[in-house]
Amino acid sequence: MNVEFNFSGQNFLVTGASSGIGREVALELLEAGAKVLGVARHFTDDGLEKFGQAWQPRILDVTQFDAAEKVVEEFVAAHGKLSGVVHCAGAAMLLPVNVWDAGAAADLMRVNFFAVANLVKIFCRKKFRAESFAQVLVSSVSAHRVQKSLASYAATKSAAETYIRTAALELAGKNIRLNSVTLGLIEGTRMVQSADAEFSGMPRGTVEDAAGVILFLLSDRAKFVTGANFAV
Repeated sequence: MNVEFNFSGQNFLVTGASSGIGREVALELLEAGAKVLGVARHFTDDGLEKFGQAWQPRILDVTQFDAAEKVVEEFVAAHGKLSGVVHCAGAAMLLPVNVWDAGAAADLMRVNFFAVANLVKIFCRKKFRAESFAQVLVSSVSAHRVQKSLASYAATKSAAETYIRTAALELAGKNIRLNSVTLGLIEGTRMVQSADAEFSGMPRGTVEDAAGVILFLLSDRAKFVTGANFAV
């Protein structure tokens, strides 16, 4: 690895931390000296226990908005304010337009958009965040490239990205940075699983590739980057 990060003495929240991009981000933050509050709907033996008290897993459904704030409040009381958030939790669903269902679409919106907005709101409060604070949304190329049966999913991702860009402008004066990372052909993600013949033979990225960009956005080297979207 040519680039190394040092997050010693800093705390971070990672949602969707039980697998995939979320777990990799949590792992690399821990390796860089951070303390990580990792939340997910369930955890298995993920190997992160070796980091001891630096790894703080919590069972949480991010769509339970009051519960999310309580988890943050309890962590801050015990371990101190957070320096950043990486929002990896999300949901996907094939929902063709001819069988569109308001309930199913609302469930997608609640996870992929409302939960993001809730975290932005929570960390507007000084009592939860460090003086310099960064939030990174993990999004999907589906927000930019159309695919059959993914209209509702794509809409939720587009909404979240637009919200992050707009909120970045509102919060820039508070030393809060918000950016997003759009994932394309990353192994183990939904885009690769649903990739069609158009992408046959194209190289695939890894969760490590995605995590590297995310850690950069959390670091001081990106202290003048906000309201941006990075494609990986």
